[in-house]
Amino acid sequence: MRVEYDGVKFYSDFDMSLSYNFDKARKILEQFEKDIKYTNVNQIIELYNIYKIFTSKSIKAEYTQPYNIKVKQLIPVVARYFRGISDTSFLKQYHVVSVIYIDDFWELFDKFKVYENVSSGTFKTLINDPETTLYNILKYKDITRYYDTILAECMRKSDQTAEIIIEKFLEKKTQISETNCYIPPSLKPAEFEAILDKYIDSEYPHIGMLQLLASSQSSAECPISDKLRLKAKRAAETYLQERVANGVGISYGIGVMFRDSDQLISMEVSKSNQYQLTYDASWIRNNQDYPTLLNNFVYLFEYTDLHFRCTFPSVRSQLGIFEKTLGVKGIKEYEIGTAFRISDMKSSIEMKGYTAFISGFNIHIEDIYKWFFTEYLKDEFGVHGFIFNPPSYEQSFLEKCRNLPSEMDGILKQYNLFVQYGSIDRELLEMSSNPVTFDTLPSMINNKYVYANSAEIEREQFLLFSDQSMLHYLPNIKRSFKNFFEVLSSCEVKISDYPEWEINDIRWLEKRGTIHIDTSGMLHSIDSRVRLLQDLYDHDVVCPTYYRDKAEIEKLVLTGDLRYGNTLFSIPEQNYLNFMLNKSEYSNGKDLRNRYIHSTYPIDVHQQEQDYMCLLKIMAVIIIKINEELCLKYPVN
Repeated sequence: MRVEYDGVKFYSDFDMSLSYNFDKARKILEQFEKDIKYTNVNQIIELYNIYKIFTSKSIKAEYTQPYNIKVKQLIPVVARYFRGISDTSFLKQYHVVSVIYIDDFWELFDKFKVYENVSSGTFKTLINDPETTLYNILKYKDITRYYDTILAECMRKSDQTAEIIIEKFLEKKTQISETNCYIPPSLKPAEFEAILDKYIDSEYPHIGMLQLLASSQSSAECPISDKLRLKAKRAAETYLQERVANGVGISYGIGVMFRDSDQLISMEVSKSNQYQLTYDASWIRNNQDYPTLLNNFVYLFEYTDLHFRCTFPSVRSQLGIFEKTLGVKGIKEYEIGTAFRISDMKSSIEMKGYTAFISGFNIHIEDIYKWFFTEYLKDEFGVHGFIFNPPSYEQSFLEKCRNLPSEMDGILKQYNLFVQYGSIDRELLEMSSNPVTFDTLPSMINNKYVYANSAEIEREQFLLFSDQSMLHYLPNIKRSFKNFFEVLSSCEVKISDYPEWEINDIRWLEKRGTIHIDTSGMLHSIDSRVRLLQDLYDHDVVCPTYYRDKAEIEKLVLTGDLRYGNTLFSIPEQNYLNFMLNKSEYSNGKDLRNRYIHSTYPIDVHQQEQDYMCLLKIMAVIIIKINEELCLKYPVN
């Protein structure tokens, strides 16, 4: 068991403990003399942490200036001690290092090349101890290269190796775990499969690691066979089934019902997180014309909002703090959370219920889609040449899933030709073999979308709307707020209500033109700017077409804080479509297009039905987006 040492610790320039540790460090520095003979390695490492604190950009120079001479003397003292560590004293020194200083020990071991004084035999004794965390060592390239052979030998046997491989090659780096690590050159990628296979069979594999293995793609750096991915998938499923059987976890569900009601839409929520949505059946029964049945996807089911942004994509602002920071996420993973899962479940069951309900009137959704392309576009806009042959109602779900993605691609190619040439030349279409990607499909509307384009605009949004911004915490007001914007909107607050260390952020927002501070110190939001930033924060994209006053947008584009985009689908929509239809962009993609085209589909009919509902949803969104383009391009009085 390691010794306890209540020492000064530097975590980062932005850590909330920085002020506390600065006060502790200042007292120690006042007693520091460069000629003191230190015998405790923890005291030496503490001096190194004091040096980091006093050279931090987050500490004002006026506070550190009186100590500049002593601060400059710290590193020579630390260097002298570490360079004095020998082969015989190394293990003794390491084992008395406090747990809070382990990472610093290896940083200094590398910085002052202590490895040149420690033999391979001694180092081997240390790394073969199960209590030694290999990751702390592998963060340093020179140490890893110096002890290449014995580190590789150790990692072939160690229980830590599999997770190190997964974290390095498969896991997405976050602010919490952004440090890279190095694999000994002698440990070859061809050896990884056996190490990972052993990990899956181990007694306590991490569920997140198993899921990541199952969804990751093979690469030259980290080859993963399909057999290994399947084994990881089955192990993860078994783990989750056992937890559910033991009552561990949170469940939620959604039900959809069509029945006569006084309300067009109503919802009931049970204590067990079960949502029951009820839609007025009489509305649909009395409005069976195809335009209204299509409009229901917008105004009844809300597949898009009133700016015609699809509501399906995962949006960063919808992720909770634990969803953003905890768990294991893949390098190419489409990041989703509970809000996305509930929305996806809701829209899919709405499609299933809706198609079943209208089939009772002998109306099939596939026929409505065909009518849109072959009749509506011609009659409403004079647009000719679109051909769409959807699957028939009688076909199996397997046949439908094979047919619809192909027709979907055809529609997007036809749309692309229409935008480029103003008409659809069928012979030209038939000659084209180039795939159309979602990010290259153009819009007919200039400056259709607006996106964030600077770190400053991201910071503004964070300070205003994130629940992780400390500006919404007011110790003198006995009320909780969701974010700083809610503070400004719901109560009178002065700049003097905030501690000194938060005033810099408030002054910065004032300088940016986001808030105004009057002569009494009262804070006020600049509504036009804040509304725009909230729209951007909530959706990751803004649609200028639907803004009456575009002055704020144009101003922020000129300053480089925002940028325009001119595509059929917004970037969040492109990402969602790639996640659902392909596997090239995201390792956890549903791959609905390729799995049916290449006959790697699931044989479970229920899963095929679910996949078809997803494809029908996507087709509905494509229709809505194309219709929006034409309505904006050719407005009707």
